[in-house]
Amino acid sequence: MKAIMLTIAFLIGFSYAYEDFVQYEKGYYYVVIKKGSFKVINAKLQEEIINHGWDVIHTINVDKTVKSKTPYKTHLLCKAKYLKKGVEYFKPIGVIIPCKMAIFVDGNNVVIMVEDVMELGKIYAPEDKKFEKFLRQVKSEMIDILNKTAARFMSSKYTPYE
Repeated sequence: MKAIMLTIAFLIGFSYAYEDFVQYEKGYYYVVIKKGSFKVINAKLQEEIINHGWDVIHTINVDKTVKSKTPYKTHLLCKAKYLKKGVEYFKPIGVIIPCKMAIFVDGNNVVIMVEDVMELGKIYAPEDKKFEKFLRQVKSEMIDILNKTAARFMSSKYTPYE
């Protein structure tokens, strides 16, 4: 009976699951989108950034800077209320802001990546638990932006149930 109850609880837990498109490598999170044009995907990415309450304060046109015909942009992001908290927790936060999100074409795919802000916390304030918690919240939102952007262009193996 106990095994049956655990199995049911386990299956119910999956009813709220969704495909996580985000991958991790060497200090950054990324998604690879296989369908859609760079222009459309970049527009949807910027919508998701705004939907999450972030501002794109500047876009670096990496492609134009290096005279490449392959699209490559880096969006510099800021969320005013987070910046205010960040300054309270870690005065030198100015050396690690703003958050950066890159989008570029790689072959037939569009890749979107964001730095792992938790790694920055390990470098600049390794013992500060408040700052670590704050960075975890920022990281979570960055990953959610990646996931929701990717979900607009890719099918999930799982159907979310609510």
